Amino acid sequence: MSEKNSSEFLPPTPTHNAHAIWLTGASGMLGRQIARELTHCGISFIGTDIELDISDERVVMNFMARYRFKWIVNCAAYTAVDKAESEPDIALKVNGAAPGILGKAASRRGANLLHISTDYVFNGQSNHPYRETDATDPVSVYGKTKLAGELALMKACPNAIIVRISWLYGIYGRNFVETMLKPMEEKEEIRVVADQLGVPTYAELLAENVVSLIGQGIEAPGIYHYQDKGRISWYGFAREIQRLGLFHGILSKKCRIMPITTEAYPTAANRPLFSVLDTEKARKKLGFVVKGWKENLESYFEERKEWRR
Repeated sequence: MSEKNSSEFLPPTPTHNAHAIWLTGASGMLGRQIARELTHCGISFIGTDIELDISDERVVMNFMARYRFKWIVNCAAYTAVDKAESEPDIALKVNGAAPGILGKAASRRGANLLHISTDYVFNGQSNHPYRETDATDPVSVYGKTKLAGELALMKACPNAIIVRISWLYGIYGRNFVETMLKPMEEKEEIRVVADQLGVPTYAELLAENVVSLIGQGIEAPGIYHYQDKGRISWYGFAREIQRLGLFHGILSKKCRIMPITTEAYPTAANRPLFSVLDTEKARKKLGFVVKGWKENLESYFEERKEWRR
């Protein structure tokens, strides 16, 4: 759930454009990236965020009645993983109820719907990359509410596309890369969890894939997994962030990065220890491009430099 209001995305009057996109969560990290890519490709869209309550069926139906959307792209989510443990009702409202309401609206209006979900629907105990057919078993409130949203959406809109991602980062909003750069510059030593394995998801490339799918009019309902290529721990990710931060002149000095266990870094919510996803289905059926996580991290630093000029 983004903290920033995105009313600047809303047009003053209905466009009645049969090819318009409704982008929810348009002020969030991925939402802003998709909005930029849609603009770059000349695809008309309407973006909303917290100013339009997508967990209120009446509000959603009234909004859908004003426009003839061809696609709904749902990037809205309650993403405060630890806070969700003490705010389960709020998390369930945004993550669990809203997708079903959007799905119902899409079905009624004949619109396609693409929904962003998460690796947190799994328990993290796998010894192989998770496939879409693997059993779900979330171990946190956040994961449980996201799974509830998937189930509600599939019931309301069987033609929806659900894309599960992991470890999202990008130039907009808070993310692990920026979270690491600050203490790396300010401290002599930092500690990073080394026993949680996964793969980052670079927001820019994901946005390009989503917009390409929309532009091509691909309609392939189902659940898909997407993330960068490879396998890494948060500790390994941090080491590469430092290397590139020094190379690009963002960091002025090197600090020690110490590996620690999950047990040594307790959090309110349990995290999956293994978050590697099998992306073959997304590559073959959706035509999604997947690149190595190191290549994408380099692209991030280049994008970051351009964006901050």
